[in-house]
Amino acid sequence: QRLTYEERMARRLLGPANAASVLDTQGEENMQNAQHQNAENIRLQVPTTHVRSRPSSRGDDRGHDSIQEKFFQPRFTQVPEDVVIEEGRFCRLDFKVSGLPTPDVMWYQNGRMVHQDQFHKMIVSEKGFHSFIFEAVKSADAGTYECVAVNRAGEASFTVKVEVIAKEHHMPPTFIFKPQSKKVFEGDTARLECQISAIPTPRIYWKRNNEMVQYNTDRISLLHDNTGRICLLIHNASKKDAGWYTVSAVNGAGVATCHARLEVASKFQPLPAPKQLRVRPTFSKYLALNGRGLDVKQAFSPEGEFQRLAEQSGLYESDEL
Repeated sequence: QRLTYEERMARRLLGPANAASVLDTQGEENMQNAQHQNAENIRLQVPTTHVRSRPSSRGDDRGHDSIQEKFFQPRFTQVPEDVVIEEGRFCRLDFKVSGLPTPDVMWYQNGRMVHQDQFHKMIVSEKGFHSFIFEAVKSADAGTYECVAVNRAGEASFTVKVEVIAKEHHMPPTFIFKPQSKKVFEGDTARLECQISAIPTPRIYWKRNNEMVQYNTDRISLLHDNTGRICLLIHNASKKDAGWYTVSAVNGAGVATCHARLEVASKFQPLPAPKQLRVRPTFSKYLALNGRGLDVKQAFSPEGEFQRLAEQSGLYESDEL
């Protein structure tokens, strides 16, 4: 016969005979108190404790003195909502379950049991609180999850959907080709062009001598296309447009910067006169030396012949040598 803790202590302290007489008088009162406590626990929806009932020693209609233990089917008192989460993030599903005896909890993803590993953790805390943790959500974790709680009195379950959003691939801006320094005349159109590769599409900033360029005007405009080509157009360029230009591309992955110089010159600037060189003829006998060899006859001609050859060949002796 299975005895309660109170019965064992009474037998030890009072003896078997005295303990039986004392416990018989308290049996009926204990049964009433237990029934009242069970009703109160059911009303409050909290797990009940073990309740054992011992029939009176005076005998009953069933004719046996057995101790009966109460069992309660698992019941979920708190369940998580559906989750939409980005790939690579931390995720936690919290829930609370009651039942007697304490139920065992199992998880199924699309009908397949989920086992604990380095990316999936199942935590049990006090008072029936449980947690299912994703350390880093992957695309394979998407699906419908079913949580099943089982004990000897029965089972209960709930489902939750987990949707995983693919993480966007980020790439910092890089210049495929950079803007080149240029020189234009006043009144002409200046073009500073470059091409940038980045994911996602970066924001573009232009500065002239560390001051922001105010484009989208009638004279200055910024053009770009889907390939990443960027062009800063300056119509009717003037002297005030000259200087160092800086282009910066910024996105969530990084920043890229490049510099180029723009020079604006006057359109009708007179060219300096070339320096006049004083040339005097030479009478060297080697003027007759050419690609066809040495003309001996011309080398020993009179002085007038040397002067004529010097004028024809275009050679001269400079004072600056």
